[in-house]
Amino acid sequence: MKPRRLCELCEGEAAVYCEPDSAFLCWACDAAVHGANFLVARHVRRVACAKCWSVDARRLISGAGSPPIRYICRSCDPDPASSPSSSSSTSSSCLSSAESSVAPAREEEKKVRRRQRSGRRVRMREEVHERAEGILASWSRRMGLRGGQRCVGAAAHVLSACPRVVAALPFRVALAAALWFAAKLSEVAEGTGGAALEAVLRRLEACSGVPAKLIVLAEARLARAASRTRVVEEGWAECS
Repeated sequence: MKPRRLCELCEGEAAVYCEPDSAFLCWACDAAVHGANFLVARHVRRVACAKCWSVDARRLISGAGSPPIRYICRSCDPDPASSPSSSSSTSSSCLSSAESSVAPAREEEKKVRRRQRSGRRVRMREEVHERAEGILASWSRRMGLRGGQRCVGAAAHVLSACPRVVAALPFRVALAAALWFAAKLSEVAEGTGGAALEAVLRRLEACSGVPAKLIVLAEARLARAASRTRVVEEGWAECS
């Protein structure tokens, strides 16, 4: 006769053995421990014999809140047909019912993770937007742009309205292209000639460190994307 097994937590009569936790637990403590979250609920536990407390690899449970099972091993019950706990389907039925009970918990956990990821993305976009506006404002001041604040606002609007184009460009190139886009609108509105626009582009090249040809090419991509929407009108109106 093996010594009586006690629950590691409450010292009551043990009912299951959890190998990942290396612990014998009673049914109540098993439900409390493995109902904590969906990760520990995945632990597969072996049901202990109610008489000799030996564990059988064929009698398994998993999930949270598994229903109590009174199991007697073959050594203690030589006539398994007479025992209600001898059904060959006990192990599989315990696993399936337990797994079905933990499914809602897993779904809820996934929803929580999705909300957390979404929140992080929003915060990252806000941080990038704030950083971009700071850089654009610095360049605008150094370039001495007329209507600098208006240009910065329009450039920031273009960046947020054309995310696919911006994502395909290096960050600094995207900023330079957006500011050039806004500066051209401003200078054209003021009736500035080609020579003055060329000078603005050279000042932007010097401030940003991005070659003028690359700024022009990237700005053309932004302009095409902006033309498919009302980005120009909306952005300029918002910053007026």
